[in-house]
Amino acid sequence: MNELRGPSDLAPEERELHHVLAAVPPQALPLGFRDSVMRRVVERRVGWEWLVAALLALPSLAYLARQLAESGEDVAAALTNVVGAASSGASNASFFIDGLTVLAVALVGIACVFAAHALMASTPRSRRLVR
Repeated sequence: MNELRGPSDLAPEERELHHVLAAVPPQALPLGFRDSVMRRVVERRVGWEWLVAALLALPSLAYLARQLAESGEDVAAALTNVVGAASSGASNASFFIDGLTVLAVALVGIACVFAAHALMASTPRSRRLVR
């Protein structure tokens, strides 16, 4: 690779910017920078994460409960078809899943991620499982 031209995968208009950025020497972070950042991360409040988790999960769970109450027998038939096809090795399982149902399940999963992070962040350091 030629220093003046830069990497071969750069477009001609990107090469000048690469040359300018490559000329900047790397600098070490100030002493204690990582520790101060980690202290701020640990000391932050997680109330907003609980709020976001509730805002995502509660309407989605209400929708899923309504779907189950209205068409529970269809859900049971679809699960029976899928389990039957999986156990016999056949590929002819027949079932229908509404797009909003998939979206509601995905939103509940995202809410669980927010809630799990908030729970781990609010747990005292001495009681954490992951270090």
